[in-house]
Amino acid sequence: MSKIKTYIDKGLLTLTGILITIMSVLSIWQVIARYILNTPSTASEEIIRMLLIWFALTSAAYVFGQQKHIALVFIREKLSPKAQLALLRLSNFILLIVAIVLMIWGGMQVVSLTLTQSAPSTGISMAWMYGALPISGLFIVFYAIYNLVTGDITPAEEGSEQL
Repeated sequence: MSKIKTYIDKGLLTLTGILITIMSVLSIWQVIARYILNTPSTASEEIIRMLLIWFALTSAAYVFGQQKHIALVFIREKLSPKAQLALLRLSNFILLIVAIVLMIWGGMQVVSLTLTQSAPSTGISMAWMYGALPISGLFIVFYAIYNLVTGDITPAEEGSEQL
């Protein structure tokens, strides 16, 4: 299972790198088109917006998988190590349920509602944009199950980046 996690980690990291690169290039093009060529590119603006949604959600899934997400740990640190572990397991379980219900199930509902809608400038189906919800939800579910099954739930270390 750790081999699968490694492949997913690398895949998400590669995908987010590609997305941020494309967004950067399109943003530069948009500035050039608007201010130098005097012909604003509405299609690139629309594509950047869609890619930003994919970037944000897939990055969030990756960060969750690395357990580097923002956490408030000042209460947890007051607990015993055994209670901290129980709290971390509970939070992973709650996140698993939220990802299944809101991101996967709810995301699929939104995708099915937007299948017939298309973006005005590009004509791309809006389902592609909202498809980021269930896809990233699947990754978060995988990471939550991985953490619960393997016991790979480590309390925040002192001096970590968590709040």
